[in-house]
Amino acid sequence: MNKFWSPIINNLIPYKPGEQPRIKNLIKLNTNENPFGPSIKVINAMLRTINNNLKLYPDPESFSLKKAISKMYKIKISEIFIGNGSDEVLAHSFKAFFKKKLPILFPDITYEFYLTYSKLYNINYILIPLQTNFTININDYLKYKNKIGGIIFANPNAPTGCLLSLKKIKTILNNNLNIVIIIDEAYIDFGGKSAISLIKKYDNLLIIQTFSKSRSLAGLRIGFAIGNSNLILALEKIKNSFNSYPISKIGIAGATASIKDEKYFNKTRLKIIFNREKLKKELIKLNFEILPSMANFIFIRHFKYNSYELFNLLKKNKILIRHFPKNRINNFLRITIGNSFSCNFLIFILKKYIK
Repeated sequence: MNKFWSPIINNLIPYKPGEQPRIKNLIKLNTNENPFGPSIKVINAMLRTINNNLKLYPDPESFSLKKAISKMYKIKISEIFIGNGSDEVLAHSFKAFFKKKLPILFPDITYEFYLTYSKLYNINYILIPLQTNFTININDYLKYKNKIGGIIFANPNAPTGCLLSLKKIKTILNNNLNIVIIIDEAYIDFGGKSAISLIKKYDNLLIIQTFSKSRSLAGLRIGFAIGNSNLILALEKIKNSFNSYPISKIGIAGATASIKDEKYFNKTRLKIIFNREKLKKELIKLNFEILPSMANFIFIRHFKYNSYELFNLLKKNKILIRHFPKNRINNFLRITIGNSFSCNFLIFILKKYIK
């Protein structure tokens, strides 16, 4: 505690990201980064921007990036919001749509920033337990009609990787037409079907995506939201009351080039899906239980060995994965899907240890 702090700081528990250690020759499979770097077209677009005039402010509307996204998804530019990473887009969304008297709903096991933002903005919330198989039971989101202020969930969920079908999403939407429903699609490109097509029918639906995962641009911090123009207008008002220039010229150029380079995007995305399925087969041979992931990571536990024990074993061998010391999932490990070498070395170390 400090006498200069605002009162809210005393009880605030910040989100804790995955480790970013400064260790040489580390195999980093703990923060769901893409093992394949951005395409040469993306690099060249950023270099051209660096070589041009950086003394001027970037476009506060990120128009070129919005135009590329609108063309890809066949939506209006007015239906797109650009932010400094999907975390900032989420933060603005909580502020714009959830700061009401009624509580919001989200799963008890999900992206921890939802809880952090709720506490930061003094938003009431109700945690909805996942089922025993760690999937969402949509009936739990239908019984609070007119008694809640919003719903948010990740699809695929994190850290489980489990996917909710569009059919079930429609059911949730049809039963909650008077509140904003946010779907965090950070991992949708690795096997799921985006709900973006539903924004034409549902004016209360907001989709949030990121360039950090499937587009290999975690270091640029670019996120975006897609929804009805009225929802986007609210986000723009929040943004322009907070930071009118959240995206750099370099970021706009790189992200725009990434959207346009669809061939490279699909090539690396499919590589990750292939490596995921191959790694799952090898882990099953070692008697691991694996949740059905549609993300660029898998969530696993062993029937015999303690997860924290395995976490430390891998760390000693310079393989970093993620362990969550949280009720219900404290014997699970989350492993980011890396390149072929990373996945093979992971299996090699586990085989030496697991008899």
